[in-house]
Amino acid sequence: MKNQNQTEIQMQCTELNLPFQVSYTLEQPPLVDSEFVESKGKSFGLLVLHGFSDHAVAARKRLLGSEPFQDLTILSPNAVFPAPVKKGNEYREAYSWYFRDPVTGAQMSSPQFAAEALIAMIEKLGLQDKTWIVIGFSQGGFFAPALVQAGLKVKAIIAVGSAYREESYVGLQPVRVHALHGTDDWVVNHDLSRASFDLIQKMGFGHEFHSLVGLGHTLNDEGRALVRKIIQSEMS
Repeated sequence: MKNQNQTEIQMQCTELNLPFQVSYTLEQPPLVDSEFVESKGKSFGLLVLHGFSDHAVAARKRLLGSEPFQDLTILSPNAVFPAPVKKGNEYREAYSWYFRDPVTGAQMSSPQFAAEALIAMIEKLGLQDKTWIVIGFSQGGFFAPALVQAGLKVKAIIAVGSAYREESYVGLQPVRVHALHGTDDWVVNHDLSRASFDLIQKMGFGHEFHSLVGLGHTLNDEGRALVRKIIQSEMS
């Protein structure tokens, strides 16, 4: 029973204008005399978004392999919220774009904040004039529409091992969404992902859903080859 003399303590919020650092990798195309690079490579950028409790370098390798892209700027940032993963007796550096309770749906950290921070970083790097192809793994795929809502110029989203919330696409400017999903995904169920993709497809966003037979919550060589094919088609 609550004591009548007890005072209820409530949390409050205030805004702080403080320096904020975001770590990233940036791959720029070589300066070569190529008509394709001049016309396409300079105008497009590929933004790689990792998953929950994940890292930019690991996601870049998982989604694209180790091979360089000769004709495309690739930006792979770490998210704004630390979310370290425990491995044995140690913790591995990892990050999260936001946190949403998967059971209740309660939002504990905002994707809008992460989107605005990421766009500010893109502007500081002088990349604000590019048209972006966004590839997101798991939570990165969920997060991608927030960047469009925040004003980033995005032509296409490639979501891997993710699902699609209708509310994230309401009022969104036109963007093509490609989906790749393992049929044996143990984190984000394949059939639920497909059903949610069908809903945004009816809204005019879903382009094509690719089922990768026998694959879990990751991407293999077949999937990476498909990702590269999609990227090239979106740049044409």
